[in-house]
Amino acid sequence: MDNIIAIRADGNSETGFGHLMRMKALARELVKQGAEVIFLSRNPENIEGYRVLQLDRQGGNEEELLLKEILMNMQAGMLIIDSYEYTQERLDRAGQLDLLSVYIDDLNRHPFNTDFVVNGNLYAPGLFYQGKARFLLGIKYLLMRKEFARVPVRLPNPGTEHVLITFGAADMENITPGLLHELKRYAQFKDLHWHVVVGPVFHNTAEIEAMVRDYPNVTLHYNPDIKKLMDFCDISISAAGSTAYELAACGVPALLVVAADNQVRMAREAERQGMAFNLGWYHELDAAKLFSILDSLINNQALRGKMANSGQELIDGRGAQRVAAILLDEMKANA
Repeated sequence: MDNIIAIRADGNSETGFGHLMRMKALARELVKQGAEVIFLSRNPENIEGYRVLQLDRQGGNEEELLLKEILMNMQAGMLIIDSYEYTQERLDRAGQLDLLSVYIDDLNRHPFNTDFVVNGNLYAPGLFYQGKARFLLGIKYLLMRKEFARVPVRLPNPGTEHVLITFGAADMENITPGLLHELKRYAQFKDLHWHVVVGPVFHNTAEIEAMVRDYPNVTLHYNPDIKKLMDFCDISISAAGSTAYELAACGVPALLVVAADNQVRMAREAERQGMAFNLGWYHELDAAKLFSILDSLINNQALRGKMANSGQELIDGRGAQRVAAILLDEMKANA
């Protein structure tokens, strides 16, 4: 088989960018280790630095027929799928193609008969997976960008001054304005500097700008260098998605807000592992609980240090390297 690897993934302001982010992290390592990567996506405008073949938006059987033809023409040796649209039936058919098949999972919704399943989430080892696939489960296989690999050990500042607020590239549930509204009632709100990330496809930018116009202790960051901002801030409030892992890798204690079904297990396990607090669903946010946790973090350097240590011990940011090496070894063995 050739060393061409096709990656099937989408990402936009409606569905979020998490799938594309982790696939680009994996693609980088695959290329670094000698493969040629081609993306198959409905959103080529959001994939820079790689060859991309655009797919129509029809999905389902029509897309599968097109994919099969594309894969055959490019002589791909592997297909990596990162999409919640794939049913068991579609994945079974992918597993029957004349190439290696890989599915990137979060939910464990059905038996998997692809060649590999990768779930790098904290909670993945506790899920009961079924099927013939080889399963790469747990934080060892978490697909993260290169800047979050081997981050130096973080020592907490004696006091707390800077708080990061981030809800991804899109904030699809409009969480940021509601959170800011609650935080304005927090007793120490004016004593802290709040750094609010405004993602590149936010639909609520004007609302956020209006809310903080009279608050000099709130800074809006438009599509910033997120790693640099994480390193600068003392604590954070974040969605319980991929950003939560990045915060942990940087040693930033986090208060996690659940913004989607696939974040519920992550928030619970992160709290159990001691690297974050779980605030629960965004639409059920308890202001009293939020304020109490902020108080405990702001006034307790030892707690912040313990949480930072827990996160950095768990996450070394090298999951993409490990997964790429395993997949390429398998390609060579099947050549």
